[in-house]
Amino acid sequence: MNDITLSMLISIGPFVALLLIGFIFGTVAQRNHLADLEQREAELGDVILTTLPHADGERGELVTGSTVVAYDFFRRIAVTLRKLIGGRFHMHENMMMRARREAVLRMAEDAQGRGAVAVHNIRLISSNLGDSGTAMGGCEVLAYGTAVWT
Repeated sequence: MNDITLSMLISIGPFVALLLIGFIFGTVAQRNHLADLEQREAELGDVILTTLPHADGERGELVTGSTVVAYDFFRRIAVTLRKLIGGRFHMHENMMMRARREAVLRMAEDAQGRGAVAVHNIRLISSNLGDSGTAMGGCEVLAYGTAVWT
């Protein structure tokens, strides 16, 4: 190997190593979060969640659940490359799916904690927090609905 190639490997080596470490830890965190979501969803099996506007019951009350998800460094790089090539942003789709599920679960847990038996008229709102290229890049998802008691 010549000196230029070796120098180049030394200069990009730490970047590639950190990128790989971030990808591995991000993948593990995502799998753990999905497992946690599945467990919590199973525990809330008795709470009825619908988008129907009609709420039967003695009384209704607003319940909410929200979550904020930040874009990690690996996703920023992958999205930048995907923008050059074109196509779907699968990593962001998965992140948004997890954020929606988390917000709905938090809303349902809020309703269950108050003793409600169902949540009707569920709506989701999302917002962008900065640009994906900035330090504050991410999104917020808010789930809200009407909790009812019988």
